Amino acid sequence: MMNLEQKYKQDRLTPNELNELRAKVNSTSDEMLEEAMCNEWMHDDIDISHVDTQRIDLLKRSIDKKINKKWTVYSNFFKWIQVAAIILLPISIATIWYLYKENNQLSSEEMVVATGVGEHAKITLPDGTDVNLNAESKLCYIPKTYNKKEREIRFDGEGYFQVRKDKQRPFLINAQGLSVKVLGTKFNLLARKRESTAVLSLQEGSVLFSSILTGRNVILKPDQKAILNQSTGIITVKKTENFQDIVAWKRKELVFRNAPLLSVINSIEKNYNIKIKIKTKSYLKDLFTGTLPNSNINEDLEILEKSYHFKAIMTSQEVLIIPSN
Repeated sequence: MMNLEQKYKQDRLTPNELNELRAKVNSTSDEMLEEAMCNEWMHDDIDISHVDTQRIDLLKRSIDKKINKKWTVYSNFFKWIQVAAIILLPISIATIWYLYKENNQLSSEEMVVATGVGEHAKITLPDGTDVNLNAESKLCYIPKTYNKKEREIRFDGEGYFQVRKDKQRPFLINAQGLSVKVLGTKFNLLARKRESTAVLSLQEGSVLFSSILTGRNVILKPDQKAILNQSTGIITVKKTENFQDIVAWKRKELVFRNAPLLSVINSIEKNYNIKIKIKTKSYLKDLFTGTLPNSNINEDLEILEKSYHFKAIMTSQEVLIIPSN
């Protein structure tokens, strides 16, 4: 192939040799062509022996006669053009190769969107799918392969998905212990590695929800939720009582309806990633109905203090709940 390349540069290829060179280039991978271009333009000497100076001089004299300029002026001018062409050609090709390599590398890397404690984010994926991320969540995808044959992501945390409809390219989610396949729908997914269960609550459309451990799957309908036991891989399907309560985190709220106080405290622990120690047990079975902000732990504790008449002492590492005097 190297011999054909040299003959091509010198314009000495026969029609059969040209077809042979085309076939070899088409059968060569992008990576091999990239490496070959790099080696040639970065290390090989540029052969300018084939430049026809006589034809250049003839062209210069013809132009000189038409515009009545001195031949020497155009001689210098065309020499500079020749030098510029020789200098700029390898620079241009090297630049194109560098940009191609950088673009290819970036498109092959995994794109990661993550939120920290108390942070929310909204992103739009390349296909137009919108995802709202709750705190401490992470979504990953590879731009080079996303939206080709399928739309695949990795996910950990909690998110509200509004998947753009595309019957030809299914939307796939790989998460802890489960996989989700949809064509276009709206749902909330809670799937954290540290949690013993994962929950998908469907608002619109349909979802194929699968357990990786057992290989079993269920098809959900609107107003249904699938609960996955991470240790056993068993999926339980239940009716969703109030979908807006499930996505209350989008409004920066924690909503409780007749929830035991212990459940409320556990939710606060998870939301703020803090440990709460309880010195008084008398209120833990009492029920709580109400809405708490999910971005201000001091306000949450103040509301509970007034409701249950205990005192919450907060340090940098934990919260201690003690009886009020």
